[in-house]
Amino acid sequence: MIITELPHKEQALFRSALKLYETRQYKKGLKISDQILKKFPNHGETLAVKGMFLTHLDRKDEGYEMIERGLKINPQSVIGWQVYGIVCRNDQKLAQAVKCYEEALKANMDNMQVLRELGTLLMQEGQFARVAEVRERMVRLNPTFPPSWMGLAVAHHMNGRYDLALKAISTHESGPSDPALDKYQTSELLLYKNWLLELNGEYQRALDHLKEIRPQITDVTAWKEQKAKLLLKVDRKEAAATAYQDLIERNAENDEYIVGYLACNGLDIKRADDQDAAIEVIDSLRQQFPTSNRLRFLPLTFSSGDNFVNAAKTLVKYALRKGIPSLFSSTKVLYADAAKGAALGKLVEGFAAQLRDTKRLCDSTDDEPASVLMWCNHYLAQHYDYYGGHERALVIIEEAIRSSPSTVEPYMVKAKILKHAGDLQAARDTMDYARQLDLKDRYINAKCVKYMLRNNEVDEAEKTFIMFVSDDSPHKVQDIVNFQGIWYLCERAHAFRRLGDIGRALKHYHEVISTFDTYRLDQLDFHAYSVRKATLRSYVGILQWESTVYNHPIYRDAAQAAIECYMELVDRKAAGKPFVPIVHQTDAKPLTRNGSSQQGQHNLSAGIGEAKVFDVDKDPNGAGFVDSDNLASALKLAEQLESGASASPATHVTAFEVHMRMHKYFLALKTINALKAIDAEHPALPSMVLRLTQALDTDESFAAPLKAPLKAQIAKAFGEVSAATSAERSLEAMLAVTRGMLALGGNNVAQARALLMQAPEDKYASGRMLEQLLDARRLLVQSGATEDELAAFGTGAKKAFPLATCF
Repeated sequence: MIITELPHKEQALFRSALKLYETRQYKKGLKISDQILKKFPNHGETLAVKGMFLTHLDRKDEGYEMIERGLKINPQSVIGWQVYGIVCRNDQKLAQAVKCYEEALKANMDNMQVLRELGTLLMQEGQFARVAEVRERMVRLNPTFPPSWMGLAVAHHMNGRYDLALKAISTHESGPSDPALDKYQTSELLLYKNWLLELNGEYQRALDHLKEIRPQITDVTAWKEQKAKLLLKVDRKEAAATAYQDLIERNAENDEYIVGYLACNGLDIKRADDQDAAIEVIDSLRQQFPTSNRLRFLPLTFSSGDNFVNAAKTLVKYALRKGIPSLFSSTKVLYADAAKGAALGKLVEGFAAQLRDTKRLCDSTDDEPASVLMWCNHYLAQHYDYYGGHERALVIIEEAIRSSPSTVEPYMVKAKILKHAGDLQAARDTMDYARQLDLKDRYINAKCVKYMLRNNEVDEAEKTFIMFVSDDSPHKVQDIVNFQGIWYLCERAHAFRRLGDIGRALKHYHEVISTFDTYRLDQLDFHAYSVRKATLRSYVGILQWESTVYNHPIYRDAAQAAIECYMELVDRKAAGKPFVPIVHQTDAKPLTRNGSSQQGQHNLSAGIGEAKVFDVDKDPNGAGFVDSDNLASALKLAEQLESGASASPATHVTAFEVHMRMHKYFLALKTINALKAIDAEHPALPSMVLRLTQALDTDESFAAPLKAPLKAQIAKAFGEVSAATSAERSLEAMLAVTRGMLALGGNNVAQARALLMQAPEDKYASGRMLEQLLDARRLLVQSGATEDELAAFGTGAKKAFPLATCF
């Protein structure tokens, strides 16, 4: 017999089971659920709750089955759908959780708890229009609950409806005062409303409002910033200049303050005609704030000619005398302009010559310390290294080392030059020597680890890296993953990939990817908190950031490399040479702080009354990733890249490879069109078009009626194309072309090999990097080049990089 409502005694037991879930006492909750089900085995809600407990006791499949069985018995149960939504949310199946809560609303449209959870999930998924609908219903049901109005305002804000956001905040203000808001929360709410007025274009009203709320504001700096911006927008430039002057006195390193002050004087640093006047204003500010580094550097970003040289003299002399090692790093951005890079090099060379001849700089009456010449050489070595003059750079940095053999930074620069020159072992040894000069410096330790990994010394890098992991940590290696050292994990993955260990490479790539997923999912717990605490300005900022999290360079690097590994696994299986995971015996058990192996430790704080054991890594060699559905795994990553990093051309080139192997030709054409929209001259485009056309001609499994319209779209968009069209443009373009030609096969392989043999020639000398030549050699091997051809390529590469040991 099926019942929907339990007797009084069982209802009390059912409520106690829910309370046990809230206190994480899952085993006790499971026993109570079983107790109810003995009498009423077909009570749908109890079955669902039992399934929820099972999912927390490592019986997920059984738990899901139990929940679905309960919903089948009682499909109108709000609790049943809520339970299903909670379980899906816990397992990060957010889209499925949204569907569950929507089903719960069909049974009870006015359930506030369901509406609140649904609004949170929709906000996490970025479906702001639907969030606004949910929040509208919530404020109608409970118009006196302030967080509902704030959540509605943020939803309208994210939809670009600033007028409706203002209306929501104003409605909240017009109601009874919220006693839960302290003075800091009140201040944040008022500043958020003022921001909305500005975004809505009501500048004068916002300025009046800002004056009105001043006594209630605790974030004085934010209030002053808003005041300066609004005064400028209502064209009260004199008052705005005074406001920006006040802000600069608070922080003379803030570019926005300086640029705002210039705008008050009618100056725009992007306009060439304003250059002289802008420099004059900045000079006057620098006299008032002589310690400001930004006031010294900012003129270099927009000036040219003599103005640039004069500004550079001021900055460089200050940095050399202060002994600032990061001078080249901070000015490197200026090297994008060839004239500025040349001017900086000439200027520092002149200073070095003066110091060697007179021991003085042009404006000094006393001899400079010997360290000033050392820092000159330190800069010049990096300058010549930037332009590929590795041998000259080494001579200069050796002079710097001789003058100050105990200073760490010159050794680091020498290691960097050796790395760029292709001698990875010497670079690693030099960086390790620098590390040993200062064993307490975390930065140099990290740099040394990176160089070890670039030299494929994985074990040595690990030993060096864990020196700075807490001595009390029972699992130091696992801690590296837990504290999200993504640069280390990514470099380690690259090292394993170079060593041919695809399994372990994939394992570490996925650890990086999982870290970024964690960044985004962590916000799930803060949607309600941010609204409750009224920190709406910061909340909007984090929501905007969430849309860019998967566009981070390290994420793109890891995801694209993982996809390439999956493609290699697929290709090897197709060729009858599947990859076999490499077993490392040392990884069988976790390393403890005593260096011994330990299967697990109990952690009594993991849950109330229940112990948890540290999990042993059951897949240290990445066999699970190798044995998975490689194409499905690659497709999931490609879709995430297309969603979060669509502006990167590499995203669409990588996604194309996945879609082609899955015979999804319409999606392949979509990636080609997306790449064309970003860069119509991208060198990979011609070969991608040819590969798609060739696949349509040869793939008999693809529906014949669909081929003609697809080919027509390709012909209309691209016409006649040639794979070798872009090969002469640059070395990077040639490599992209040859990758496509190798994939096309047939006669294209010999043509690709001929192009690759030209990589060391002088016509590709401009901007050529060592990594590009190594990539060319890998492609040569892939093309079936003979030993003689590889030897000839190595001879040419050695001429381009005489110090290299990797050819």
